[in-house]
Amino acid sequence: MLNESDIIDNQELPVKVKTERLLIWSSWLQRQVTVDILQTKKGKHLISKGLLIINDGQDLKELELALSLKKLAATGTIAVPLVIAVHAGIRKVEYGVAGIPDYMGRGAGASHYERFIIDELLPHIYAVTNTPPNPRYTAIAGCSLGGLSALDIATSNPAHFGIAGVLSGSLWWRSKGYNHGYTESDRILFNKIKTLQIPSYFKCWLMAGTNDETCDRNGNGVIDAVDDTLDMYDLLRSKMKNAGLNLQLQIVNGGTHHQSTWKKSYVDFIKFAFTLPYNPLQKKSGISNQILKKLRIQ
Repeated sequence: MLNESDIIDNQELPVKVKTERLLIWSSWLQRQVTVDILQTKKGKHLISKGLLIINDGQDLKELELALSLKKLAATGTIAVPLVIAVHAGIRKVEYGVAGIPDYMGRGAGASHYERFIIDELLPHIYAVTNTPPNPRYTAIAGCSLGGLSALDIATSNPAHFGIAGVLSGSLWWRSKGYNHGYTESDRILFNKIKTLQIPSYFKCWLMAGTNDETCDRNGNGVIDAVDDTLDMYDLLRSKMKNAGLNLQLQIVNGGTHHQSTWKKSYVDFIKFAFTLPYNPLQKKSGISNQILKKLRIQ
């Protein structure tokens, strides 16, 4: 387990974030994958601890992640993770739920993307960075379709991932169109997670913005992005043994489906996932049943 000694205490040492680009040939995806590695240093000391893989790594600049890591490291309270930013291919092909395309056939390559992450990317990163595998401190996160992919990969591969970050996740991913008999039971990832065993150490961060979209398929006055996120929160809470501490929900008032919102939520997610020691007061930052009820009836 990580300890406070993993943080360099001298606050006067300069913090730098080094970015290194790798090009990895994937036999699963049959393409070259661009990967950016962000390593955080304080003085000459590499202080990156734990591992965070993010989907849509091509958005690093807009997410201002390097700057956020630098600021978090300077606080001396965060075990800033080694960040692996995976640039996307064709998102509507490679992102989705592995093995289960949606009703339009989107996500048909999601199982290959999952195998790339597990069979090719992780072993390569462990080898070139000398990072020991540990699912408790290995996270995967993403926004929109990347968030759907991240949650699917994390929950389906608990031997590799113990933390998931889902920012404005496309949790609506469905097996039927709205005009073809759709019901809420047709949401693909919900049905898959219902069949899975969630380990006690699993941690998950769910986020949605109140301005993520305007669609309200059930006419309850709550946009679909928020409704789906609340429903996933309820499902995971029923599956997770330590949901009170390990499951967090963030509804961003005025938050939009854009990097300008997500860059702030990424900071909150990293604090949740990698703060040392893990703050026992985190439970108080979870959303209450009263707030959940209020969101649902607005």
